[in-house]
Amino acid sequence: MLIHPPAASATSQQALRPTSWTYTDSRTPDKAYTGSAADAPVGAWRDAAGKHKSRSYFSYDISAYRGMRINAAGFVLAETQVTDCRKERSWQLWSTDPVTSTTSWNRPPRERQRFEVTGADACPSSYIGVDLGTVVRDALAAGRRTVTFELRVPDRLEGNLHYGRHVRNDPALIINANGIPGTPAQLTVDGRSCDTGGPLWVTTDTPQLTALLTDADINDTGGGDVAYGRFAVWPVDRPQDRVELPENFAGYTPARSWGTIPAGILTDGGTYAVAAQSRDDMDVSPWSAECRFTVDTSHPAPPVVSSADYPPGSPPHGGPGIPGAFTFTANGTADVAGYQYGESYFSMTSVAATTLGGPVTIQLAPSRAGILTLYVQSVDRAGNLSEMVSYRFLVRNTAPAIEDADPDAWLGDPHHLTFAANLDGTVAYTYQIDGGTQQTVPAEADGKARVTVVPGAEGTTVSVFSTAASGLRSGTSSRTLFVDSEPFVESADFPTDGSPGRPVGTEGVFTLKPHMHGVVAYTYQFNQGQVDEQPQGTVAAGADGTATVRFTPGRAGYNTLTVTSRTADGTESETTGVSFVPASIAPVVTSADYPPGDWQGGGGPGVEGTFVFHPTAAGVVSYTYQFGAEPQQTVAAAADGTATVRWTPLEYPAVTGGWVDLLVRSTSDGGPVSDWAYVTFRIRPPS
Repeated sequence: MLIHPPAASATSQQALRPTSWTYTDSRTPDKAYTGSAADAPVGAWRDAAGKHKSRSYFSYDISAYRGMRINAAGFVLAETQVTDCRKERSWQLWSTDPVTSTTSWNRPPRERQRFEVTGADACPSSYIGVDLGTVVRDALAAGRRTVTFELRVPDRLEGNLHYGRHVRNDPALIINANGIPGTPAQLTVDGRSCDTGGPLWVTTDTPQLTALLTDADINDTGGGDVAYGRFAVWPVDRPQDRVELPENFAGYTPARSWGTIPAGILTDGGTYAVAAQSRDDMDVSPWSAECRFTVDTSHPAPPVVSSADYPPGSPPHGGPGIPGAFTFTANGTADVAGYQYGESYFSMTSVAATTLGGPVTIQLAPSRAGILTLYVQSVDRAGNLSEMVSYRFLVRNTAPAIEDADPDAWLGDPHHLTFAANLDGTVAYTYQIDGGTQQTVPAEADGKARVTVVPGAEGTTVSVFSTAASGLRSGTSSRTLFVDSEPFVESADFPTDGSPGRPVGTEGVFTLKPHMHGVVAYTYQFNQGQVDEQPQGTVAAGADGTATVRFTPGRAGYNTLTVTSRTADGTESETTGVSFVPASIAPVVTSADYPPGDWQGGGGPGVEGTFVFHPTAAGVVSYTYQFGAEPQQTVAAAADGTATVRWTPLEYPAVTGGWVDLLVRSTSDGGPVSDWAYVTFRIRPPS
C-alpha cells in the first residue's frame, strides 16, 4: 500500500515514528517489554529458553493533525526475520486502546478494529503497507492525541513457528494531510492597520487592501503552503450590497494578500466594511472579522500661522536658539486633527491638535540667523494634507564677531583675537579651539573679550558663543585661522607677474625668501610635470633665511617654479608655485609668394616660393626649418642674420584645405637656440 498526495499541491506528507513500542511474551504472561532496541517479534519464535508467542504494539502522537483534513494514512513496516518464507504471510493489524503500565500477554489492550496484512511478494519484505485513513480521522474526531496499533498473528496460527516473523521496531505511520488555511489577520486599508481599535479613515476611493495569510502545511523545501486571497467589501448600512473582489495569488505562506477596491464602489463620506478569506488548493479558511473604515477624499483649507515672538517681515527678532511661540489655526476646517511644520519641505514635524479642528501653539527655536521660512500644512483625521503655507520671518544674528589682529602672522606666532557681542547684556564668552574643551572668559568693561591663539600648520578653527546675564545664549560663530607658510619667490630677470622676462636661453636669478621662522633649506623644481621638466634641487638658506637659484629657460611661454622651505627640525612649509614668461627669440618668417596667414593663399602645386627668415636673437648663424611632414633641414644665415630658402609644393593638400605648417628656429654663434616660430600658409587650389 503506497501513500501518495492528491494532485493538489496544498498537502503535506510525513512519516511518524512510534513515540513508544511494546511487545508481550507468552512465556512471561504478566510482563511487557517497552522500548527494546531489538526487532519487534510477531507470532511464534524460539530461543534457548524455548518457544514464545508475541504481539507488538506501536503508539503514535497525532495531535499535530488536529483540525486538519486527513487525505490518507498508512501503516508501513519492514520484515527483518522470517521463519518460513514458504508459508503465506498471515498477520492482523488492530487499532487498540493505549498501552498502559499493566499491559501484558494476559492483559492486552482492548482491540478495536482489525486490518488484514498481506504485503508484498518478497520475503522478507522491506515494505508492507496498510490503509489506516479512517482510523486516524476517527481518532482525531474523537479528540484523541494518540493512536495505538497491535501487530499479531491470528489465533489459529499464533502458535505455529512457521508463521512467526520479526519486523523493525519503528514502523512508520504515514499521514497525508492538508491544513485548513488560517483565518486572515492583520488587515490593512490604504496602508492603515485595522488592529488599532479606533476609527479608520482613508483618503482615497480606491484603497489598497492587504491581509496576512497563514497555513499550517510545510512544503518539501521547508516553506509554507501556496495560498490565494480574496476580499469582500460592503456598505455597513447595506450588507446586501456586498462585493467580492477577484481572487489573487499570494504565494507561499506566510504571505500577504493584496487587492485594490476598484473605482465606483466607494464614495466620499461613506463607511464600509472589508473582510478577507484565504484558500489553498483544497480548503477555504473562515472569513476574517470585518474591518470598518470611512472614506474622506476632501482636503482641508491651508492653516493660518502667526507669531508675536517672530512676526513676519522686518525688523529681525529673537535669534538662533531663542525659542518663540508659533500658533497654527485650522482656518475653518472642522476635522483638522493636527499640523506638519518644518524649516524644510523634507524635514517636517507632526503635532496633534488638542481638539478636532482646534489650534496648536508650538515652541520653535530658529536654527540660524537671517531670513527663515516655516512651512506648515493642516492634516485632517483621514490624513489629507492641505496646501503648504510659507511663513517668512527675520531672525536676528546674535553670534559674536571674531576679529583677528594678526591675520598675516607666521607659523608659530600668536593671533590676538577679540570677541565682540551681538547679544544684549553679554557677560561671558565660551569658545572652543578645533572642537576641543570649552573655555569661558568674562566680558571686559567694553563688553568684549580677548584671547590669544597659536594656530597649527593646517589651520585652527575657533568657535564662540556669548551668554547674557539672564542665561540666554547667543548663536555660535566660527573663524578658521589659516597660516600661510609658502615661501616668497622674487626675480628681476623673470618677473612672476606675467610680464615678459629676459629672452629664451638667457640665465636668470630667482631669490627665495622664507615665510616661517628658522628656514635652513629650500627644495625647488622648474617646469614640474611639463615636457622639459627639470630635476628637483635643494639649496641651503643663508643666515637671513634666503637663498638664490639660477635657471636658463629653453623655451618661450609659461615656465613654472615650485618651492618648499624646511626648518632645522624638519618642518616643511606649504609649496609656492609661480610662473614666468621668457621673451621669445623665435625668428620672423616672410614670403611674397606664400604669405603667412593669408586666406587667399598663393602659388600652387608645382609653383616655387621664396621664404625669408629674419633673426630676433643676436649673432644668428643658421636656421633649422621644416615644411609640413618633410624632414628638418638647416640653412646658414647671411651676414645680416637672414636666410632665404625656396620650396615647391608638389600637390595640393586637400585634407588640410591647402594649409601647410612651417616650423623655424635660429641658432646663434655661441649663444642659445631660439624657440620655434610656428607659421601657416595656404596653397592656392588648382583652377
